[in-house]
Amino acid sequence: MSAPASHLLAPDQIAAELKTTLTTGLTGPEAAERLARYGPNQLVEEKKRSIFAALAEQFSDFLVIILLVAAVLSFVLGEVLDGSAIMAIVILNAILGVVQEFKADQALANLKKLTAPKCRVLRDGEAVEIDSRSLVPGDVVLLDAGDPVPADLRLTQSVMLKIDESLLTGESVPVEKDCTKILPEQTPMADRVNLAFMSTWVTFGHGQGVVTGTGMQTEVGRIAGKLQEEEAEATPLQQRLSLFGKQLGVVMLIVCAVVGILGLWRGMGWLHVIMVAVSLAVATIPEGLPAVVTIVLAMGTKRMAERNAVIRRLSAVETLGSATVICSDKTGTLTQNKMTVTRIWTPEGWVEPGGQASMATPHGFLLAASSLCNDASLSGEPGNFSSLGDPTETALVIAAANAGLDKRDLEKELPRLGEVPFSSERKRMTTFHALTAEGVTGIVKGAPDLILARCNRIRKDGAVAAISEGDRASIEAANHEMAHDGIRVLAVALTDPHSHVGTEAERLEKDLVFVGLIGMTDPPRVETAPAVAMATRAGIRSIMITGDHLDTAVAIGKSVGIATEQSTAYSGAQLDQMSDADLDKAVQKAAVFARVSPEHKLRIVESLRRLGEIVAMTGDGVNDAPALKRADIGVAMGLSGTGVAKGAADMVLMDDNFATIVHAIEEGRTIYANIQKFAFFLLSANLAELLIMTVAIMAGMPLPLEPIHLLWINLITDSLPAIALGMEATEPGIMLRRPRDPKENVITRQMMILMITQGVLLTAAVLGAHALGMSKDPANAAGMGATYAFATLTLAELFWAHGCRNIAKPAWSIGFFANKMAWIASGVGVLLLVVVMSVPALEVVFQLHEVHTTDWIWIVLFSLGVTLLMEPVKALVARMMDPAHRS
Repeated sequence: MSAPASHLLAPDQIAAELKTTLTTGLTGPEAAERLARYGPNQLVEEKKRSIFAALAEQFSDFLVIILLVAAVLSFVLGEVLDGSAIMAIVILNAILGVVQEFKADQALANLKKLTAPKCRVLRDGEAVEIDSRSLVPGDVVLLDAGDPVPADLRLTQSVMLKIDESLLTGESVPVEKDCTKILPEQTPMADRVNLAFMSTWVTFGHGQGVVTGTGMQTEVGRIAGKLQEEEAEATPLQQRLSLFGKQLGVVMLIVCAVVGILGLWRGMGWLHVIMVAVSLAVATIPEGLPAVVTIVLAMGTKRMAERNAVIRRLSAVETLGSATVICSDKTGTLTQNKMTVTRIWTPEGWVEPGGQASMATPHGFLLAASSLCNDASLSGEPGNFSSLGDPTETALVIAAANAGLDKRDLEKELPRLGEVPFSSERKRMTTFHALTAEGVTGIVKGAPDLILARCNRIRKDGAVAAISEGDRASIEAANHEMAHDGIRVLAVALTDPHSHVGTEAERLEKDLVFVGLIGMTDPPRVETAPAVAMATRAGIRSIMITGDHLDTAVAIGKSVGIATEQSTAYSGAQLDQMSDADLDKAVQKAAVFARVSPEHKLRIVESLRRLGEIVAMTGDGVNDAPALKRADIGVAMGLSGTGVAKGAADMVLMDDNFATIVHAIEEGRTIYANIQKFAFFLLSANLAELLIMTVAIMAGMPLPLEPIHLLWINLITDSLPAIALGMEATEPGIMLRRPRDPKENVITRQMMILMITQGVLLTAAVLGAHALGMSKDPANAAGMGATYAFATLTLAELFWAHGCRNIAKPAWSIGFFANKMAWIASGVGVLLLVVVMSVPALEVVFQLHEVHTTDWIWIVLFSLGVTLLMEPVKALVARMMDPAHRS
């Protein structure tokens, strides 16, 4: 359903056309029926690859192709068993690759669902928030500054509404909308001021519109689907690992070629040499590393989402582990965002909240004015009032209602005739009402210093007089007293009566009449101070950036541990006087920035980054987007944030809580550490396999392992154990370490030393087991030796996976059975090994010999011995190279 000529129709006509009601919207059943009929409100995505295409790609790898060729040659030369075994393992490996890829795709798809855009609509007469994909033609959408337009709309209300349509029209200036217009049919899209288009952004004001087109029936859908879902680009970590894997692959291919040449020189058959070299290459190159990284990153984002931190970009996960500074808003992030009016000051003096009042009394007039200049709604009865809207505004509405000044009654008597909405730059809001017989009067509510600067008169004892310097001093003293106590303060003033309110209403906000001050408390969240302390221990500075008064901000900052007597605080006015060099000096010691604008936020971020800091910056407004994009980690507020802020952010806080940022950093550190663990495990195991074969061939020994053994071990150890390491719990003390250097290699020097040591020990163990096996059955020395070597290497790598759970401490010191997935992975690997070595048919395929209890004891001793020997080595190397691990 769509209304192609919706700009030709009046609001009531479009409502009739789409069978909806502008005041109540659609009913739930009607919306559900239309959704089933017209489909979800989303653009058509690229077709996903079929499972067959994904499977085919697994066989396009160069090394796999060589293996397939080798298998075919085996069949041609009559080695049917060898050829069949290689084919089976290649197919199993391909299936495993497809499964891993499918899991990674599913994890990323789930991540996209978590970040799906929301919108507010009227359903059954009530304003509700829904997933934008559930919008249908006929829905009535509510728009506010910062919201993305979720579908094509015919506007039915527009209050100072401006929309950025540059995405569609290229026009850089936001378009001022007018819902009352009825336009000619040939009006260009850029001039259709009574419409709003999908994927544009509301930059100012608010409005309402009825959905005329969804999904591919929108203007965006018609212009070749230029807006597609974000592509899942590789993160910097994935790119570094991929490059490292390729470099390692080249080195290992060269080594494998050398091994092959040595094999030919030692008299091995050319087919056997090819099989050994290729199998060794397949076994040692960690081709599954990128897929496992994606799975682990996506699983980590799911855990973060469960703790109210929704990651929009995977790259943010690894950046979180490097964060050195958190720049946080105050209201709702550090505080509870539950405002209550606690102080009232009028020119007549202080008044305690509570008790009845009327508009005839100074504080009653002040409360009534603050309730009228307010977008929050009131519900309930005396003694049980509740309010919906911004916490500051709800506090004002409830305070007035408790004094007997019910907003619902006030608005009936003095309806809103016009308004100039609040914005972060203006720091004030104005509504117009017929307060006097002389005309329309504006009620202005906002920051005390800015309001007072615009006042030249004062309302005192029921009369208006010129404001004196003494009056200003009294107002500033009252404001300072409340702000010093951590109380948020708003001022209320009046304009002169005017005959009308037009589009230039903002010009009336001058020569104001001061009415009074209202103070509200917003206590810090209980969890904020511990979270700030945790961040400090982790080497992360916390900086408060707020629009509140400087004294208020410092008081709250001290109460939560961000500010101390030694730290400094700056106002936005002071920032305006600073050069970039001065700002760079200031931010090194500053704990609080108050009275700041979004432009100040951007400057602070840029200054911190110039100093080499990795910055997490919070924001919620439309104009916070540049600072969020510029920060290393942009953090948007999920409850109070605008759609623009969420769209620019890397992470969205669903509870607007500072503590959630710190928990996300902890999770980011954990995820990165786990990626290091399984990368370390895969590479160390692969290096050992390469050393075993190289040493054996160079020494002229019988081959300890056949190609099929290498492929099988690679299949078992490169999948489940690696993923299990990616699911390791947070290490104790991870938040006592300094932030990680983002330029640090994934495989550190410490890991390289351990990899080489483990490779040497495992080579000695496998070759020792091979020699013992040969001595056990001299008549069939080669077969029994290979059996011992194969079983020892398989078990040793499964045991070593547990040793990799912590590169500095033994597994039993970190909760031996804490990682259940690690034990499941080991159990599956051991079970498969036992099956291969016990089933007669498989013994023949794998060229193994029957083993008995004594043999198993020797095999377990050789394999377990490597991990046991590595535990003191890990501790020694950690103590030598990484002081953070010393205890």
